[in-house]
Amino acid sequence: MRTAKAGWAQFDSTPPLGLPMGGRGPRFSPGSEVLDSLAAQAVVIEDQKGYRTVWISIDMIGMTWHVTSRLRCELASITGIPFEAIIVNFSHTHSGPMSGFEGYATTVAKPEELEAYEADLLSRTVKMVIEAIENMRAVSVCVHRGTSEIGINRRRRGADGSMGMRPNPDGYMNRDLWVLDLSAEDGRCVLFNYGCHPVMVYGFAWDGISADFPGVCRNRLVKSLGPNTHAQFIQGLAGNIRPRRLAEADAFRKSTPEDVVATGAQLADDVLVAMDAGGELLELDLNCVSGFALAPRDQDAIPPLAHWGALAKSEAELERNLGAYWVERLGSGIPPARFFPWSLGLIRLTGEHTIAWLGNEVVAEWLPLLRTYLNDPNLIAWGYCQDGRNYMPTDALIPEGGYEVDRANAYTKAGPGPFQIGIDEVTRKTFIELAERL
Repeated sequence: MRTAKAGWAQFDSTPPLGLPMGGRGPRFSPGSEVLDSLAAQAVVIEDQKGYRTVWISIDMIGMTWHVTSRLRCELASITGIPFEAIIVNFSHTHSGPMSGFEGYATTVAKPEELEAYEADLLSRTVKMVIEAIENMRAVSVCVHRGTSEIGINRRRRGADGSMGMRPNPDGYMNRDLWVLDLSAEDGRCVLFNYGCHPVMVYGFAWDGISADFPGVCRNRLVKSLGPNTHAQFIQGLAGNIRPRRLAEADAFRKSTPEDVVATGAQLADDVLVAMDAGGELLELDLNCVSGFALAPRDQDAIPPLAHWGALAKSEAELERNLGAYWVERLGSGIPPARFFPWSLGLIRLTGEHTIAWLGNEVVAEWLPLLRTYLNDPNLIAWGYCQDGRNYMPTDALIPEGGYEVDRANAYTKAGPGPFQIGIDEVTRKTFIELAERL
């Protein structure tokens, strides 16, 4: 049954050496070697009504919403695909370029070489989407559901009571593995979604460029399914999920190259198992909607100016950059952000199959909340869409503190105050409104 059309394309997005690396906050560690190539990928899907959506996946930490919105506007103007139907997802590899530079809390100017790389990448992305449209052909659409255990919750209290990055086998994680198989007579596109931080490579190669385990997984799938396969990873709700393979009793151990290969291979095997188990053929009825939830910030929890002044004098690069920025920002006379505009959206595949996408680093606990809000136990959720920074905790996590709740907020210009109780309710209302529009 081929009632839909789809086209796909990709290109090598490996940056030149010497650019600052992502996933390190406002530190400026230049990449010095390429361990494996990065990729930018796109798939355009069309239903029998002619409605189109495009899903773009890029191996990088994540750009800012301002940059991706310009890209989406340009694509909408060229292709006629609705702005709300253009989704940019980031794999969030911590071994790619420091994209999203504009959003980091630093007074350091953006390197011209990084500007040039991103300008070229965005231009090539537009051309890639056009190529995908030119390659559109009839496809059958089959959705598969499976599970994977490659991730583990990374929030656990230590003996001193502090919430830290420690393996928590009792913590929530989403084991759902979602696969969409678009099969044509001359090839196939396999999209797979799972939520886990790609933070393995920089444990043994701090300055090495790599797609981390998602790249290994993609390559394994192409090898298993054939050279005419386009395998595209879509990052999920990975905000507090790390690779399980590195988990020991009380800490995450240092990674090795073998760990990356083993984790990517396991995820590929899990995708293949899900596909072999059978799936459901879909007759697409596409629609996409999006909006913003104004997530409240806690102004009373912002450290005083003296705190940032002390950090500005630190010998450590990260603390020095943060301190200098927030001294200047908080002393400017413009108050810090009271709300964070959180980009959210829904994709309808059919009346029974819906995807929720969310900007930023979304913790895993959001999935059961979203399924409750939308009364959909089978809802799929993607994180790192349109913007790949800023941790988004739930109300339940806020009193616990910890990196995702407290410290990480100072790394971006959207801080430095943490979120406050009430983020659940504004998110619930926004998604219910979106569902009514869908």
